[in-house]
Amino acid sequence: MLQTPEATPIRVYIPVVPYFPQNIPQLATSYPPILPKPVIIQQPAPAPAPTLPPPTPLAPVLTPPVESNVKKRKRDASVASDTDKKPRHSATTSADLRRMALTQRNRPSPSPRVPPVATSSTSKRVNRWDTIARSCVASTDVTNLDNLVSSYETVKGNLTNFRTYFQNRGDPYDLSFTPEHVPYVDLEYPMTGVTERFALLGPKDAEGWHPINELMEVVYTITKFYLPSEYATFLGNPLDCATPRFQDIRAQRNKHSRPTKQDPDQGSSSRPIKEVPLYSGNTLRRMERAYKMRDGVGFIRAIKDINYKLRTLKEEENGNQLLRAPASWKGVPPELVMQLYEETYQRSAGPRVKDLVKYQAFSSTTYGELNGGLISEIVQRAALKPGMKFLDLGSGIGNVVIQTALLSGCSSYGVEKLSMTAEIADVVHHVFKQRCQMWGIESGPTDVFQGDFMDHTEKLQSIIKDADVILANNFVFEPALNEGLKALFLDLKDGAKIVSLRSFCDGQVTGRNMGAIESILDVESFEWHSGDVSWGDNVGRYFISTVNRARVGASYEVLYREAQGPSRASKRRK
Repeated sequence: MLQTPEATPIRVYIPVVPYFPQNIPQLATSYPPILPKPVIIQQPAPAPAPTLPPPTPLAPVLTPPVESNVKKRKRDASVASDTDKKPRHSATTSADLRRMALTQRNRPSPSPRVPPVATSSTSKRVNRWDTIARSCVASTDVTNLDNLVSSYETVKGNLTNFRTYFQNRGDPYDLSFTPEHVPYVDLEYPMTGVTERFALLGPKDAEGWHPINELMEVVYTITKFYLPSEYATFLGNPLDCATPRFQDIRAQRNKHSRPTKQDPDQGSSSRPIKEVPLYSGNTLRRMERAYKMRDGVGFIRAIKDINYKLRTLKEEENGNQLLRAPASWKGVPPELVMQLYEETYQRSAGPRVKDLVKYQAFSSTTYGELNGGLISEIVQRAALKPGMKFLDLGSGIGNVVIQTALLSGCSSYGVEKLSMTAEIADVVHHVFKQRCQMWGIESGPTDVFQGDFMDHTEKLQSIIKDADVILANNFVFEPALNEGLKALFLDLKDGAKIVSLRSFCDGQVTGRNMGAIESILDVESFEWHSGDVSWGDNVGRYFISTVNRARVGASYEVLYREAQGPSRASKRRK
């Protein structure tokens, strides 16, 4: 029998809002607040769950006899051919398994079709920081450095963009660190007898070029790549520094120390002798601390101590010890390539960056750059190496040309249509050659010239026929220009690669496009990351197309000649 649940009281507050006339607003603040009165509402308690009876057993389900299914399978098999039979029952013995495998193996494959020109991204990933094996030792003969474009000269010509950064902490009235006096300090570079003067000023724009930061990057790069192993802590232990850039240097604490010396008076005494560090004091830490405290005097002293130690290595009797490192490299480190290009850009194209944006928006002449990480990845995926030829169609200021030549040692060329951009590219190329000598490394041959790659000049045609890799940054190219490039690529040799930001191929290979570029390209697509291009932070895809004239079979050459030859109607008219 069900029991009546007991009522449980619940208190619910219903607010009572007082009424005040609108014509007497002062009364609203004169009365005290009226509290709501509790109202009791009876709510039944939840009823207990009823007890369910035990489940009754279900009747067994009868399956149809096996003979009916077997007859159906025999009837289906009598209609189908032997090659279309598919085993629908599971094998119970090893003989059945072998018989099924033999049936599947003898099944005829479908008739082959010409594969469509579809992109794929099945290639393995590459490490952008891997070096490409090549010899990179430069000649010790310093040439073409008489008119060196330095940081000091670049800042002095654009003083309106810089402000005071350092101060004399011992003399607040010292004005020597203001832009009017252009404070500076000289820094030793790896090449023998080469120094550069750096301006000690900061940028007014937070995202602008910082000459002092660049000076510290040079010291970091020398410490990481140029100091011999026995002098890894010559400028101080990088692990003692607070800057992550210095902590990243592969140096172990107390690994390199002065060889222990034994007192002759002690003879063969077994008393342990205290090891003395090779050089006391951490100049890297002093430089870093002075920079953070904006101590100009302390910063200059730290740089002078660094110069003294670097000159000691450069003037040893056995030769310049800093140039021993490039001789042992397997290739130029990509990090060093980026540092060298950044120095080149800030002394050549940086002061004229306003001239680079004088173009028609969203046109084929829109200026855009590929950044260093993406260039390094493209060089590795295209397998560039010394002896190969690289061509950049629409090279801009030549950043891809010089970085490709420095990374791989290949012969790198670039053609640029706009006269102003080509003029800046000449300056970039000149400064780049100076920087390579200052760092003691050698790049592959480079050449950037002005011209329209659709004019089919004799110089351009000779480069295209021998090119191994061609880059076409066609992200904003007009359709007519892309069609013109397709005709230009027909002269490429077999195995040449085309790197583009828009694919030149779509659809399948048919008799109608047998003579077009689509029929001879194998295309792979890869993803670029945020920050890889200068015109946005979004991700995207780039394409590497390889010329493969044998991709459509042995009859391709005959069909290709027929498609390229004159039609029958034109022959009849002749």
